[in-house]
Amino acid sequence: MNQKRARDIAGFVLGLVLVLIGIALWEKRAGGVLMGLGAGLMGMCAAQLYLGWVVSKDPKLAKQLRIEEQDERAVYINNFAKAKAFDFLHFLVPPFLLILSLARVPLWIVLLGVSVYVVDWVVYFVFHVKKSREI
Repeated sequence: MNQKRARDIAGFVLGLVLVLIGIALWEKRAGGVLMGLGAGLMGMCAAQLYLGWVVSKDPKLAKQLRIEEQDERAVYINNFAKAKAFDFLHFLVPPFLLILSLARVPLWIVLLGVSVYVVDWVVYFVFHVKKSREI
């Protein structure tokens, strides 16, 4: 059994445990969050396990997937889509944070959102400077 498959099985089991804990804590606020996280983790890991099983049965498909993962055009398209999503996100976050502050949400939640927003921009600038020096 390879490391990726073992990780997916462990993730599936962890997701199942989170769902069961969430069911046990149904009356508390954390119960719903744990059930949602567990169900999402289970679904993601189950999909990866199924994909690995399908690919292991079909060598042509495995070769095609390897080629597509390393294809320059596919990598370019993926990076372009990520960049557009980054740009779009930065038009949505400030109004959302403003709405949170106007809705009298606790200050620590608004500050956490602002912190995540600032960290996102710091990461952008770090990679921008790094790439600029390479070129």
